[in-house]
Amino acid sequence: MSQPHTTSNTPGQRSRPTRRGAMRRLRVLASVLPLTVLAAACAGADAASPAHEHGTDHTISTGDRVTAMLATAGFQDVQVAEDAGYASSIDTLGCFQSPGQGGMGLHYINGDLMDATVDAAKPEALVYELDASGKVAGLVAHEYIVPIDAWTSAKAPQLFGMSFHKHPTLPLWVLHAWLWKDNPAGVFADWNPAVRLCPAGVPIFGTDLPAPAAGS
Repeated sequence: MSQPHTTSNTPGQRSRPTRRGAMRRLRVLASVLPLTVLAAACAGADAASPAHEHGTDHTISTGDRVTAMLATAGFQDVQVAEDAGYASSIDTLGCFQSPGQGGMGLHYINGDLMDATVDAAKPEALVYELDASGKVAGLVAHEYIVPIDAWTSAKAPQLFGMSFHKHPTLPLWVLHAWLWKDNPAGVFADWNPAVRLCPAGVPIFGTDLPAPAAGS
């Protein structure tokens, strides 16, 4: 589902590190350090709860949020994410949006994690918002994914006390978690009204991509 990274300065890719990028990493570090304190305070405090159906009224516990954010804080730097095995899907899936509901962005996918295992600290996809020029602006969400063919249970996969739901077109169980950008529609909603829609010149999922199969 993903494509190898190239060094060309194309939409959905970040140019070489800049002073601005270094400052962003410092801000991320400053935001994450307090989370380590919360992690210690919340250890063992979050009891298991029944899974909720996909919707907007379910919240994420502080302990789960801390665990997930500490694991991916470094991935605000796309190069760090790439070094960890994530790759842009701009050329295969494009940018995701729903003009009536909100933006989503560009997915960086780790194919090695695409199995029946779900782990809050190992999202199968990282969701990045794009700026007006089509460059990565920042990590905004995790997407947890289980391929339909890999899941054998009659019940949907679950994480954070929340049930995954089937993607409407792709053969996947999915669950978004908007950890890095607040979502007025809910932390587990698919679309985020606070995320910009895909900029001009970037391929759009469902319109430009995926490309039709040969002979279709």
